[in-house]
Amino acid sequence: MNIQSIVIALDESIFSPRIATRGFELAVFFNATVKLLLVRNNTAILNASLANTSIENDDTMERQMGKIKQITEKYSLVEHSTTILNGDPQEQIIQFMAHNLADLLIVGTHGRTGLDHLISGSTAEYIIRHSTIPVLVLPYNHETH
Repeated sequence: MNIQSIVIALDESIFSPRIATRGFELAVFFNATVKLLLVRNNTAILNASLANTSIENDDTMERQMGKIKQITEKYSLVEHSTTILNGDPQEQIIQFMAHNLADLLIVGTHGRTGLDHLISGSTAEYIIRHSTIPVLVLPYNHETH
């Protein structure tokens, strides 16, 4: 498999820096370029406000972006770009992939099961079904060593 370009799709979770790190490690291994794609889920923000609960706020988002910037600086020899989109992650990632050539797509998953999976669905599962390129799914809850 010849991997020259990797898309790393991230969300606003605290696990995104871990997914970005793994993606950059693979880019170094394959000597590939990286396209970071961060999708802000407007639907989740709306649902949280309607339910009078909170999700990652702008401060948390800024901290996550700061961590991701540190990762890109650590891997400064890897050619990369960053795109931030708003909307449904499933749709935004598939649309982005339709307009951006890559050899591998890396996404994270919460690993939800049961009722939680039934209600919220699985972005990773959707992407696997609709992607035209190989997808590497990394679990968010996996501890790194």
